[in-house]
Amino acid sequence: MMAKIIVALGKTAETAPIVVAPPIPAAKVCIVLGGLALRKWFPGRNVSPGQWFTDEKGRDVLVTYTPEYILRFGTVTPALKKIKQDMWNSLKSVLKRI
Repeated sequence: MMAKIIVALGKTAETAPIVVAPPIPAAKVCIVLGGLALRKWFPGRNVSPGQWFTDEKGRDVLVTYTPEYILRFGTVTPALKKIKQDMWNSLKSVLKRI
């Protein structure tokens, strides 16, 4: 699902790599997918999906929902549609920052 999202944003794996193990590559903007990743990469941070913060290296970091969280819901409900729309809008906001 994340690969499809990257393509929909007009990016490729080379221009928008998905990193699951250290180190974080040099970048102006990082996207953190879900609370587990937030705790792993940025311990002690408490940021809600859709919010931005600046890390210790001066990078802009966006926290959003992980695709796995969205896929857990089998049935599409109004609440799930809102989560998906919020994720999409937050990911599109990345393009404005780069």
